[in-house]
Amino acid sequence: MANLDRVFLGLIAVILVLTAGLLTATILGNYILVDWLQSPGLLFDGGILAVILLLLALYLIVLVTRHEPNKFIVYERELGAVKISADCVQGLIIEAARELPGLEDVIAKITDVEEPKVSLKIRVYPDYNIPQLSEELQQSVKDYVENTVGVTIREVEVSVVGISNKAESNPEPSL
Repeated sequence: MANLDRVFLGLIAVILVLTAGLLTATILGNYILVDWLQSPGLLFDGGILAVILLLLALYLIVLVTRHEPNKFIVYERELGAVKISADCVQGLIIEAARELPGLEDVIAKITDVEEPKVSLKIRVYPDYNIPQLSEELQQSVKDYVENTVGVTIREVEVSVVGISNKAESNPEPSL
């Protein structure tokens, strides 16, 4: 979800909470909302509020109906094109990465399907040589995807996002 979507959804949430609060106050005997609705300035104030609510409602409709197509890695073969979902390849990458000792968690993302690039976010166990582990992971993922899927990975970017606070069950630290 994009940051702009989050901002608008936050704005919509604030407006809904304020509206619910005003309605609750009216039900409990406070007439602030009723007085505002009967005021002579309602035409201007209400018009601005109606336009804002209409625009936010339209934005919600666009957000809900927006369809992001699946990304596919496509390569030509003698008998025709082969399309492999980027989500499928990401799943394969995670499975390949889990084979390496020293990794607690792996998140994979295909950042470019034209010239496949892989971005990995990993969490490692303590007492492992991070540069060596990262290099092994890059090579392992690249080889696995090329051998399994038949697609050449151009780049494998590894980001270490954390060190686990628990030790691995059968640690084989790299020294």
